[in-house]
Amino acid sequence: MKFDSLPTIEAFAEIEMLEDVVSSCVLGNSRFAVGTIDGKLQIFETDNLLQEAEFDSAIISIIDSGEKVVAASAIGQIKSINESPSWQHEIQSGIEHMISLGDVICISDTSGSIIFLNSKGDKERTQSHGDVNRLAHSVDGNYFAIAKTDGTLLLSSKSGEILQESFADPEDVETISQICFRSDGILLACRDSLGMTLDERPENRLECWHPQRGLLHTTELPAMATSILATEDGAIVGCQNGAILRFRIGKDVEELLIVDNSVSSIIQWDKDLIIGTWFNAMRISSSGELIWSYEHEGLVSEVLAISSDLITVIGQSPAGQNPASVVLLEPNSEPIIPEDESFVYEFSNNTPNEFAGGLSDEEIAKAEAPPLPSIETNELMDALDEELEHIEEEKVISEADLLEDLSASAKAINLPPIADAGEDKTISAEEDNTATILLDGSRSYDPDGKIESYAWQDSKGNVIGDSAQVRVRLPLGTHPFELTVVDDKGAATKAMVTIRIQ
Repeated sequence: MKFDSLPTIEAFAEIEMLEDVVSSCVLGNSRFAVGTIDGKLQIFETDNLLQEAEFDSAIISIIDSGEKVVAASAIGQIKSINESPSWQHEIQSGIEHMISLGDVICISDTSGSIIFLNSKGDKERTQSHGDVNRLAHSVDGNYFAIAKTDGTLLLSSKSGEILQESFADPEDVETISQICFRSDGILLACRDSLGMTLDERPENRLECWHPQRGLLHTTELPAMATSILATEDGAIVGCQNGAILRFRIGKDVEELLIVDNSVSSIIQWDKDLIIGTWFNAMRISSSGELIWSYEHEGLVSEVLAISSDLITVIGQSPAGQNPASVVLLEPNSEPIIPEDESFVYEFSNNTPNEFAGGLSDEEIAKAEAPPLPSIETNELMDALDEELEHIEEEKVISEADLLEDLSASAKAINLPPIADAGEDKTISAEEDNTATILLDGSRSYDPDGKIESYAWQDSKGNVIGDSAQVRVRLPLGTHPFELTVVDDKGAATKAMVTIRIQ
C-alpha cells in the first residue's frame, strides 16, 4: 500500500515516558493504566498522572477488577491498587499471564500452573496444564481459554472444569497465535501450523468454539494472525502479511485492506476500525478506505479507546532509542494533508553514476524505462528460432551422453543474486530537522557470478541511485527504500530497508 501523501491528525496530548511501556489497561472515564519494563505502574486520566506504584520487575499484565486495579510483575509480585495497595500476593515461580474472571483472578506461572485468587488476594486452588502461551476470558467471566505452547487449546468454565480440549497434530508443529471471546461466549482461536501433515486443514485458520457444542466452524487465513477483534457478528483479524480481514456469520470473508506491515492492534471506533501497524495508528472505514494515519515515534504495540472521543496509542522504542511517548488522539479530528516531503539526494562516488544528484524528468523517464534486450538475449532468441526451423533427426542417446548433458544443464542454471539493503535504522535529526544517511547495498552478492547493476527506489517508486551506496538527505519521518540488484545473467532480486528520522 503506497500513498503519495497520507492524511493525518494532530496529537491531542503526548505523555513523556522515562521507561518503555510493556502493558496497559483501559479503566473507563478517560482513565487508563500503563506498566513499564522496569516495574512502574502509572494511572492516568487523559494526560494527568493520578497514581503510581513500584513493582520488583517488568509489569506483564494489568486488569481492571471492579474498584481496584490489579497488576502483576514478571518475577511474581501481584498488587491490588486503589488509593493505596490493598493486598499483595507473591508467586514464587514467576508470572506469565493474568486475566479477570469477575471476582476471581486467574494467573499462569512459569512452572505450568494455573492459580486462582479470590478478590482478597487469597489463593483458592491450583491446576497444572503445562506451558501456557495465552489466556483469554469471556465478557461475563464465566469461561476462560488456555492456549498452550504445544498448540493445545482448552476451553474451561470459571470453576476450572475443562469443557473442550483440542490437541495439535502430533506429526505437525502448531501454535495458537490469538484467542478471544465474542460477547455471546463463542471462543475465537487463530491456529497456525507448518503444514507438515497433508490434510484438509488450512495451515493458518480461524476456529470458532462453543463451550458445550465444541468446534463450530473453521476458516482459512492468508497468514499468521497477529491481532484479533471480536465483533457482534464475527471478527476482524489482522495478519502478519498486513491483511485486515472481516469475518461475519453467514457471509464470505472480506479483505478490507492490506497494509505494508503486520497488524499489532485493532479496536472498533463507531463503524470504523483503528489499527496499529509498524510506526503508525490508522483509521480505516468499514469499506476499507484509509481515513487518516498518525505516525508514532515508536513501534505501535497497543491502541486503547479510553473515552468516546479519545484513544491512547502506545509504542515500543527501537533498540537504543529513548522510550516512546504515550500519545492521545482525537480520532474524529478533521484530517489534514501534510506538506509534501522533498528529498535532496546526494550520490556516493564509489562507482560512476549515470544519474547524479536529484533526478531530472528526462533522467527519471530513462531510469523507469524497460531495459533494452542485450546482445546475448538476441543471440539466444535467434538460436531458438533456428531450432524451431531445423528439427534434427532423432538419435539414440547413451547414458554417458545423458550424464554429460545433465552436467552441462546444471552448470547452465543461474542462481539469482542475494540483495542486501542493510538493516533498518533510526537516526536523530540535525538542527534543520533533516539527516544524511548512507543507503548501503554493498553486502549484496551473486553466488555464481557477479552483480551488474543496482537500483534504489523510494516509497513513490522514483529511482534515486544506481550504485551500491547512495547518500540521501531525509526529513523527519519514516522512509522505506527498495534495492534491486541484477546479476550478469539478468536475474534480479529485491530487498527493503526502512530509515526513520526523529
